[in-house]
Amino acid sequence: MDLKLVFRIAGVIAAINGLGLLFMGTTFFAMANMTATPNLITVGQFTGVTVLFLALLQWRIPDIAGDAFSSLGQLFAIGYAMWFLIVGYHIMTGQAGGATAYVNLVVEAILAVLFFMQSRKSESA
Repeated sequence: MDLKLVFRIAGVIAAINGLGLLFMGTTFFAMANMTATPNLITVGQFTGVTVLFLALLQWRIPDIAGDAFSSLGQLFAIGYAMWFLIVGYHIMTGQAGGATAYVNLVVEAILAVLFFMQSRKSESA
């Protein structure tokens, strides 16, 4: 596995989440033990488009980053660690739960570690 593959995997996972938020908000939020109000669906749709943009960005970074590739991998490691912390906080406080929250928590932890490890490898190569 290399950093390019980690970016691509993260991009696919982000696209799945973005599409879920955009087109299946009620289901997405219900799986996180949240009540899907019309306002929450609206915020979810905006967030879904934002996550789709991040998916596109993650997919393209290996092709356009040049010398900054390893640094961008480290930046994404920090970003995924931040997502891990906020989702973990929401689970601990009872604001989120269910499959959506727990699966995302695990995926964010794995991706944070992979981004960190592979960017360090890429840096020394």
